[in-house]
Amino acid sequence: MKTLKNVMLVVAGMMLVCPVQIQAQDENENERPQFVVMTTTHWKGVSSDGSWEDFLALEKEYLEKVTEKNDFIMATAVLNHFYTADNSELIRVTTYKTWADIEAAQARNDELAEAAWPDESERDAFFKKRNSYFTNHHSDEIYRTIPGAKFPAEQSDESKIVYIQKSHVDFPDDGSVDEIQAIRKEFVDAVIRPNSLVLGYYPLRHGWGADNREVVDVFIYNSLADLEASGKVIDDLIEGHWPDEAKRDAFFDRQDAYYTGWHGDFIYKSLPEISK
Repeated sequence: MKTLKNVMLVVAGMMLVCPVQIQAQDENENERPQFVVMTTTHWKGVSSDGSWEDFLALEKEYLEKVTEKNDFIMATAVLNHFYTADNSELIRVTTYKTWADIEAAQARNDELAEAAWPDESERDAFFKKRNSYFTNHHSDEIYRTIPGAKFPAEQSDESKIVYIQKSHVDFPDDGSVDEIQAIRKEFVDAVIRPNSLVLGYYPLRHGWGADNREVVDVFIYNSLADLEASGKVIDDLIEGHWPDEAKRDAFFDRQDAYYTGWHGDFIYKSLPEISK
């Protein structure tokens, strides 16, 4: 991060799912998904016999014939590179109710694919063409959802800006789970929820992947201009909630104690037309 406050201000100052419906409209623990899988694939580019429209058509066909019929998958989103270190990135985000559903969903995908393309040669041809747009390399990260999401007021078919902030936890010796949960809740309730420019907010933590320190905060905006403008809104909301400077500093000093100070910023654009 170092903190959500500091990072959001820095990013906004630099102009630096909803595509992901990762929770229901309330914080019912029994309703929201528990796991989010982010699969990073790498775009190979459009060949002489392909096109962006052809790629979207293939993805839509798979979505309609397989993903939308798979009850083990709660929702999906596809995020395309916008401002990241790798312009080949295309991230497929999938949400699940339970860990067991992750494995069951793959088996169900196979069954649905066989039903959709019963002729093996036609099925192989479809997936060969679909896969031709990507390299063979991909990586998977599995995250657990954290209570405290902010949900879009309405669904939209328009592409959105998806800002992902990754930070590293550094749990202090005198810290506690209850304290950090209370700190995050106070900040979200005071600063993120009232910020009308933030259409959606989804907090995630490491579940299974390369770095067990990771905490991921996903923010949804209409535009880069809104992302930048939200910095001033954040300033005003912070000062309004913590008008006493000493108390304000004490809050953020304590919040900082739970993080290493490192963070990474990633900006994508959603592709709602091929998302569940």
